[in-house]
Amino acid sequence: MNKETNFANGFDYFCTDCGQFYSVTRGDNAIDIIRPLPEQNSNKSESFCPFCGEQEPYTSIEGILDYCDEYDIDPVIFYKVFPQDELIPQSCTGATPMQVSIILDLFAARRHKGLPVSVELIAGDDDIQKEVVRKVFEELHITEAIGVEG
Repeated sequence: MNKETNFANGFDYFCTDCGQFYSVTRGDNAIDIIRPLPEQNSNKSESFCPFCGEQEPYTSIEGILDYCDEYDIDPVIFYKVFPQDELIPQSCTGATPMQVSIILDLFAARRHKGLPVSVELIAGDDDIQKEVVRKVFEELHITEAIGVEG
């Protein structure tokens, strides 16, 4: 039997302070925290993030969207919580989480190889894709850069 999770990436909780996703499972007299990274904080309460100990974590996409509204943040920064093939709700980018992930991977690959990074090099010739990439760059504070020959 598969348990339905709160977020598209398979986790139940998200902390906006430290950016960690995690789930809490209950066994016999124990609470286990499941997350993508191996190290854990000893705080295992659901009321506070077990990694940074800060505020009560979010348990729904609606909560994340409310947080973004309250602090005037574009939800693209939390792209991993949304379904991969759907537009990120309330985002000015017009991107899906899958597109954001691809843009970030292409950006990282080009930077790693010392190649130039620009909207046009990431998006190609499609004007609509250029606009999406441009907005993602703006919202995630990615700057275009000239390559470094090495």
